[in-house]
Amino acid sequence: MEDDMLQPAWYLTAHDWFAQLADAPRLNSDGQTVLGQVADLFSDESYFNPAKTVATVHVMLLAAEHLGDNLTWAVNQHDAADLTRLTAGLSLVQSHLTQIVQRLAEQTHDRAFRGSNTVPAPATKDLIDSLSAAGASAEVCAGHLKEAHLTLHNSTR
Repeated sequence: MEDDMLQPAWYLTAHDWFAQLADAPRLNSDGQTVLGQVADLFSDESYFNPAKTVATVHVMLLAAEHLGDNLTWAVNQHDAADLTRLTAGLSLVQSHLTQIVQRLAEQTHDRAFRGSNTVPAPATKDLIDSLSAAGASAEVCAGHLKEAHLTLHNSTR
């Protein structure tokens, strides 16, 4: 499987996205340094707290916005190998997001969040139902990204 944090699931590919980086274009040295700092910030040995959670979502949103702009305005700068890496990476990201949403539903059900026992039961049920539905829909999305990646991977060898 691609990542130890992910639980086995039908929508995961057997391809290791990080192994594909050997042939990928690289940032300049300053960019690589920043990337290393971000990797350190989010490493397994780092601390957990609400501020870091906010920062994590902030970085994810900045990256998603940049990727959207890049593929809107500079799509002609990319080739089939880039598209293959992109679909593999998006499949992996979607798999993570899927399992995060599903974990949120479980933790909400278990009232694991501090102060969640003050949320009225009907609102908690609605929240669990919404998160569970989002998790199920996200599995379908991850499955489609897996298929897109496998199609590209098998046709561009």
